[in-house]
Amino acid sequence: MKLSVIIVSYNVEGFLTQCLVSVERAIAQAKALGSGDVEVFVVDNNSVDGTCKIVKDKFPWVKLIENKDNTGFSVANNQAIVLSKGEYVLLLNPDTVVSEDTFISCIEYSDKHPNLGGLGVPMYDGRGTYLPESKRGIPTPFASLSRMSGMYKLAPKSEKLNSYYAGHISKDENAEIEILSGAFMWMRASAIDKVGMLDETFFMYGEDIDLSWRIIKGGYENHYFAETQIIHYKGESTKKGSLNYVSVFYKAMLIFAAKHFEGGQAWIYNMVIRLAIYARATLSIVRRIAEKLLLPSAEWLALFGSLLLILKYYSEYSGIDYNWDLATISLGSYSSVFIVVLWLFGGYDRPWVPRRVMKGIAAGTIILIAVYGLLPESIRFSRAILLLGAISFFFIVAIGRIIFGQWRLGKRVSNRLLVASPAEADSICSLLNTLEPQSKSPQHKTSILDPSNVTSLSEFTRIHNIGEVIFSGRDVTANAIISSLASISSLQIVCRIAWTDDGSVMGSGGPGPDPVTELDGAIYSPSARRSKRLLDIALSLLLIVLSPLLFISARFKWVKNAFSVLLGFKTWVGINIPGINQEAFSKPFVILAVDSDDIRVRERLSLSYARQYHPFEDLKLVLNSLLLQNENR
Repeated sequence: MKLSVIIVSYNVEGFLTQCLVSVERAIAQAKALGSGDVEVFVVDNNSVDGTCKIVKDKFPWVKLIENKDNTGFSVANNQAIVLSKGEYVLLLNPDTVVSEDTFISCIEYSDKHPNLGGLGVPMYDGRGTYLPESKRGIPTPFASLSRMSGMYKLAPKSEKLNSYYAGHISKDENAEIEILSGAFMWMRASAIDKVGMLDETFFMYGEDIDLSWRIIKGGYENHYFAETQIIHYKGESTKKGSLNYVSVFYKAMLIFAAKHFEGGQAWIYNMVIRLAIYARATLSIVRRIAEKLLLPSAEWLALFGSLLLILKYYSEYSGIDYNWDLATISLGSYSSVFIVVLWLFGGYDRPWVPRRVMKGIAAGTIILIAVYGLLPESIRFSRAILLLGAISFFFIVAIGRIIFGQWRLGKRVSNRLLVASPAEADSICSLLNTLEPQSKSPQHKTSILDPSNVTSLSEFTRIHNIGEVIFSGRDVTANAIISSLASISSLQIVCRIAWTDDGSVMGSGGPGPDPVTELDGAIYSPSARRSKRLLDIALSLLLIVLSPLLFISARFKWVKNAFSVLLGFKTWVGINIPGINQEAFSKPFVILAVDSDDIRVRERLSLSYARQYHPFEDLKLVLNSLLLQNENR
């Protein structure tokens, strides 16, 4: 056996499918050139997206290992390494596409370098951008500090300042390096036998750095081999900007430091990493808060300003002299009501939906007009001002979001280009019509570019105003796709790969466009969860106020539950059908929304409750249970 390919999967069905298609093609070319046999392992860490079934049905030649829980990257790879028989072992991420010549090129290069222990290749993301982690140096304290602080960008080709990404080595030259990437980690089996397998102390991240360094310390060399290339969609299982990723990655670096550094160097590294964790965590929190508050704050200022202008013109027209200090406070309060009500109706939940915005503005207007007569005369103006303010607020919201490209009055026309043969283009169109029927439009022009002319892709997209490019995974080689992506990476163009053999269209975010929920008011939507929580709080406060009556009527458990719900430990109404319990129902509940001895009936009714959720249903259930003394908990 010449090569053993090991892929660890966890809920990446679409990416794994295209990865295995590319692996199969690379194996075919390697065998055609007499490289020897290749075996492929897929170790699945208890995926729930149908990964195992896809592998069994479509790739029966793959040796599948099905774990019953998520064992982590290191443990899963080691399971297959123990069983592997290849002279070389390749650890490959499922969100990759290898070139047709990758295996044969790496085999030939490795055979010529007997002291080679590990090998990495150039990697490009789904937009065609070169990934600097394709070649790396040992993450010393200074290298890590340069990388985390961004100083390496000041001198990207400096061996000292950018040693983390081996900046002194061109991405197009073969060279010795220190650290390999776990996304494509090619190793000599005898080297693994000598230095040991992946350290299972690392759950995810850091294990590739540790093993790469141990290979060098074992007397072998790690090489960067630039004569083949792969696509690595990068970080689909854990988004790189998330706080969770920051925590997991830097904790792995602490484990590495404790294992390989000593004395003062270990202390400095530990300090640098911890500062980086705290800094990134703080920045992440601040950024999220700022993103949440930026749009509401801007719209509040715009609404407040428009109300002031309306009142000013009204004052001049009517001859009424207002107390402007008091008027300013009043109009600021009215603006705040509009913003809060819009938020409650999901007007700030993405994607921004015009219907939610109109409902929020209408509700805000109704609320203000309804309580208007109860307000002191000193802060009451003409109701016409509120109505005009509501109209101006709608235009403020609509124009602002249209300008920022997040809310379109009509369907955006975006010309599409298929890079495929005419016959394959027909198959891709049929596939798209099946998977994405909403993408069809009489104004939507689809062009076809023959794969033999793919070098002219950049010019073609400019002339024909292309907004989306779909490559045929059947007709276009991985090398050609990578080169093409690189040529248009600076353009705002959506790029995907159609795999008609598999029936999927893949992009950096996974299969197809982002799905649109059938009912955006379902219990798992942000606005519904928010409404449910607000109802929980309101009911809890009401019951606490009525606690003397509840004690007298022997309903004291309701007071106890009211405090639990108010503090967020419980929710008033919940369901307990597996597969439907969303985040809103992750906590214990007081009242069961649906109760039936028939499991199928309970499932259907629970699904109906979840998909057509309305706070009024919870209110009815709570009041009914309170009056009937029917306490479920």
